[in-house]
Amino acid sequence: GAIFYENEKEIELSFDQALRDVNNLKFVGLQFTAIKRYMPSDDSFLLQQITCELLSNAVAAIFGPSSKASSDIVAQLANMTGIPHIEFDWKLEASRQDHLNHQMTVNVAPSLSVLSRAYHDIIKTNYEWRTFTLIYETPEGLARLQDLMNIYALNREFVKLRNLADYAGDYRVLWKDADETFHEHHIIMDCDPKSLKELLQVSIDFKMQGPFRNWFLTHLDTHSSGLKDIYNEDFKANITSVRLKIVDPNPYERKKTRLSPVDHILGSQMMLPILIYDAVVLYTNSIRNVIASMQQFYPPVSDCTARFSNAWIMGESIMAEMKSISEDDVEPSFKTENMKLNEYGERTKFNLEIYKPTVNEPLMVWTPDNGIQVRKINPESETSSTATDFSVQRKVFTVVTHFEEPYFMMKEDHENFRGQEKFEGYAVDLIGKLSELMDFDYEFMIVNGNGKFNPETKQWDGIIRKLIDHHAQIGVCDLTITQLRRSVVDFTVPFMQLGISILHYKSPPAPKDPFAFLDPFAREVWIYMIFAQLIMTLAFVLIARLSYREWMPPNPAIVDPDELENIWNVNNSCWLMVGSIMQQGCDILPRGPHMRILTGMWWFFALMMLSTYTANLAAFLTSNKWQSTIKSLGDLIEQDEVRFGSMSGGSTSLFFSESNDTDYQRAWNQMKGFNPSAFTSNNKEGVKRVLNEEGQYAFLMETTSLTYNIERNCALRQIGGQIGEKHYGLAVPLGADYRTNLSVSILQLSEKGELYKLKNKWWKNHNVTCQTVHEIDGDELSIIELGGVFLLLAGGVVTGVIVGIFEFLWNVQNVAVEEHVTPWQALKAELMFALMFWVTKKPMRISNSSSSSSGGGDKSSRRSSASRRSSKEKTRSKTAS
Repeated sequence: GAIFYENEKEIELSFDQALRDVNNLKFVGLQFTAIKRYMPSDDSFLLQQITCELLSNAVAAIFGPSSKASSDIVAQLANMTGIPHIEFDWKLEASRQDHLNHQMTVNVAPSLSVLSRAYHDIIKTNYEWRTFTLIYETPEGLARLQDLMNIYALNREFVKLRNLADYAGDYRVLWKDADETFHEHHIIMDCDPKSLKELLQVSIDFKMQGPFRNWFLTHLDTHSSGLKDIYNEDFKANITSVRLKIVDPNPYERKKTRLSPVDHILGSQMMLPILIYDAVVLYTNSIRNVIASMQQFYPPVSDCTARFSNAWIMGESIMAEMKSISEDDVEPSFKTENMKLNEYGERTKFNLEIYKPTVNEPLMVWTPDNGIQVRKINPESETSSTATDFSVQRKVFTVVTHFEEPYFMMKEDHENFRGQEKFEGYAVDLIGKLSELMDFDYEFMIVNGNGKFNPETKQWDGIIRKLIDHHAQIGVCDLTITQLRRSVVDFTVPFMQLGISILHYKSPPAPKDPFAFLDPFAREVWIYMIFAQLIMTLAFVLIARLSYREWMPPNPAIVDPDELENIWNVNNSCWLMVGSIMQQGCDILPRGPHMRILTGMWWFFALMMLSTYTANLAAFLTSNKWQSTIKSLGDLIEQDEVRFGSMSGGSTSLFFSESNDTDYQRAWNQMKGFNPSAFTSNNKEGVKRVLNEEGQYAFLMETTSLTYNIERNCALRQIGGQIGEKHYGLAVPLGADYRTNLSVSILQLSEKGELYKLKNKWWKNHNVTCQTVHEIDGDELSIIELGGVFLLLAGGVVTGVIVGIFEFLWNVQNVAVEEHVTPWQALKAELMFALMFWVTKKPMRISNSSSSSSGGGDKSSRRSSASRRSSKEKTRSKTAS
């Protein structure tokens, strides 16, 4: 028995074709005859009468009716009489009580719960849509979308739900809200295919069919809506849908030369005709197997007045067989793939084909076990669509950015250019290379700032705002990937890694003093030391002359000398004082106790002064070195002279405000407490403030921007290392389907080294050369600061040489007088001997040594020496007298 409504001609033809195909196989002598009844409208009383009539005619099964019937009377009567009831259309999920009343009912249409799970996998797992609008028309349509509604628990910011019945008067209101209020680019719609053309045609006027719009049509008969008839270049949106996956035809099967109307119906993949075909195949194969196993057929004898005890004895066996039969064991084959019923008679196994209804192009296949897989097209059985797919044509991306060096800037001679050629920078080059890889055009949209979140209005501005409103497709600049931003936009893989550091003013080094080695002592100390040495020298001479122990014979070999001499004259005393203060000592020492006490106290004084000088020398010599007392964030927190801040509302301030680290929290609290405010509106203002305040302000900023400014301004420097780790990425609207392609292209640029080249191009500045200032650690001194020591040494050497020359000339004069030669002869002889370095012994009379004999020279020399000594002794005797 079969129950049809009067306008279900295609379903009836498919039913008849299925019976013909089954009867042609001649199952063990079985022949199936159909008793068909028609319903003019949905009338539950009439439906009951028709069902009872079929039961009285001893039908072995009842097919239908479709979902147009609002009553389940057929299922209840079939359950009472034990006659199998086969449904082929969607039904709302049955409750537990319904399962008890429908034990003799199976449904070959996909289960709505499983179908809803399939849509969930497609949207969230494969399409990765994070925000969308759900539009439904019937309760069954809403049931098909139930899992999608639970993705974000109906968060109004991500999932919007609308009923077409609320806009039945004017669909333009719906699309106006979707475009201007929701800024929606992802539409999931479940509606009757007959009304689909009108809905999509109206949406064109509200740019809902423009590029970067995405539609997912969930009705399994979308392909029968005639959408291809109105498809033109105005439909640039990406429209996809699903339908039941039919069994791929056997490429070796003989093709029909003439196609009948039912062949066209089954070939169109309309859901109800192919499902009723599968229902007939399922039932006929099941009853064949049951009869073959029982070896006898027991015809049903029942009517609406029969009790449950009179139920058909073969009914339960047939039902069990239909729930267990495999698609490999049926003849003819099912039209749809993966036919399997569960214990309640619901079809939980089926395959869905994801396709483009505008051009009838299959894309992927969803299966309950394996999820989504790209469909493999059989070239022998599939013909590629000849229709033009306007959704895949070259797109024009709107790229939103803002002016920020070196990412996006105006060329110096931008007046000579037009359009996109006026701009330059890292972001411009990056988008240019991505457009070459992905084959798209682009135009720039300029805003103020990356995007700050206002906690009071709960709104974003800048780049993020434009992406949320879908006024742009790509956001690029120094845009940091943060969790807060990811809640409203999507990001590609990072194209740059960075951190946070401290920008500070580089104070110019103080001028270096070549006499810095004098700094450990004040000027008066040096004066007092010089006077002390002079006084000690004179005191030493005076006390030595008073001490009898310091008067010694000139020749120790003479036991009873005629005279004594004192070695502590001014010359020797001064030498002892200088040697002591220089820690070098002297070859002559005092003998008397009071002299030794005096010497010891002078040595103690020299020791203390030298130790004090040595201890303070390094500190005083490095006091003028260019060194900062702030070397890290910890140093910045502990001091109160230099204020510090960051860009207000940016990712850097967000990092410190949300960090759980103690030092970062202290830094954030200090930044908030500064008056005037330490925060700036942008990085450029922060850099300018660092320069203007000349060391009284430090700016916390991202290392990329910090490095760029340091490369171009010698008055800036970085304090400490990198704080934290951040990444820059391209921002796109939530769920944008081109995000994956952008990420892949960025990875390709990274692998080729293009990103590294771009960074070197825009960060390394070869036109600015800063004077290198060598910052030392306190132990290393420059030649300038030690120049005074070298000058003092040079002065001493020069003085010694001059004194030596005068002494040499004085000696030449004495030799000329004593040896009765001219001064020129004496000078020549003394100078020639001084230059003969290999001679180690000097004769007494140098002037005549070259002309006289060896012996004579020695004698004359000895005589001259004796005469000199005698004259000296006479002089000393006269002095003593």
